[in-house]
Amino acid sequence: MGQKVSGLTNKVTRSVSSLFSHSEETQESALATQRATPFVYKRTSSMFFDEEGDLAHEFYEEVFDAGHSRMKRQYKNLRPQGEVELPYPKLHPDLPIVMCELEAIR
Repeated sequence: MGQKVSGLTNKVTRSVSSLFSHSEETQESALATQRATPFVYKRTSSMFFDEEGDLAHEFYEEVFDAGHSRMKRQYKNLRPQGEVELPYPKLHPDLPIVMCELEAIR
């Protein structure tokens, strides 16, 4: 995930810096990096599948000890859900562009 973030940041930074320079080489690289977007469409899920295919953040099983029952958290046999699509795009948190500036209220 960190490589995706740094790659996106480098692309956006290069495309923004190319707006202020006028060399032909920079303009060509700017055209190539215009496809980079400041939006995030997927994220890594924090949920897991268990052996039965159920999906949840945590799984517990009931354990009986000397006449008492307690819930014990399961850590084994869980698979991560992986990447999930976001319902709507979000701005990347490392976007190196000032979106708006506010003046101080006096």
